[in-house]
Amino acid sequence: MTALALFRFDNSLRRRAEDADEQVHLTPRYVLDPVRVVLGGRIELDPCTTPENPVGADRFHALPEDGAARPWSAASIFCNPPYGEARVRWVRRCAQAGATGARVVLLIPAHTDTRIWHEAMATASSLLFIKGRVKFGIPRSNGRQVAASHPLALVGWNVDLRLADELGTAVPLVNPESDQGSNRKRPCDCRLF
Repeated sequence: MTALALFRFDNSLRRRAEDADEQVHLTPRYVLDPVRVVLGGRIELDPCTTPENPVGADRFHALPEDGAARPWSAASIFCNPPYGEARVRWVRRCAQAGATGARVVLLIPAHTDTRIWHEAMATASSLLFIKGRVKFGIPRSNGRQVAASHPLALVGWNVDLRLADELGTAVPLVNPESDQGSNRKRPCDCRLF
C-alpha cells in the first residue's frame, strides 16, 4: 500500500526516460488554420517547433535551440510547448510577450487545477476550450492517430479567440492586469451578499 501511495503522490516516480519522445505533438492543420485567422492571417514566430517548421511561421526556433530563452520580437506568435514541467516557462514567456503588445496564442492542456493555468488566466485576454481530444496526426503502430490524453485549450493575449469558435467554446476574459487603460468594463465582484 505504501508503494502505491508513493507512486501516486511522488511525481518523480511517475516519469519514464522515454517520455521525452512523447513531448513532440505537432499542431494539426485543423487547429492551425483558425489560429492563423485569429493572429491576422500570419504567424510571425513559432518559438517551439521542429526544424521542418510545420506551422509555416515566418521565423521559428527549433531544438536544439531553447526557444524560450531566445528573443521573441514579433507581432504575432503561436506556441505549442512541451506539456511536461517545462510548460511553466513557456506559459510565462507567452504572458510576457502579450504584456509587450504581441498577439499570442498558446496551445496547452486545460489543467484548470494547476497554478500555471491560473497564472495564465490572470493576464490572458481570451480562452478557448477545444472540444474533443486533439488528434496530432501522428499514426500509431495500430494505424490510429495519436490523440491528446487530456483536454486542450487555446490561451490568447491581445486576440479574440471567438474568431476560432469552430474549435470549441471561446471565452473573452477581462483581467485588470491585461486591461490597463482599456475602456472595457471590469467584471463585477461576484461574492454572495
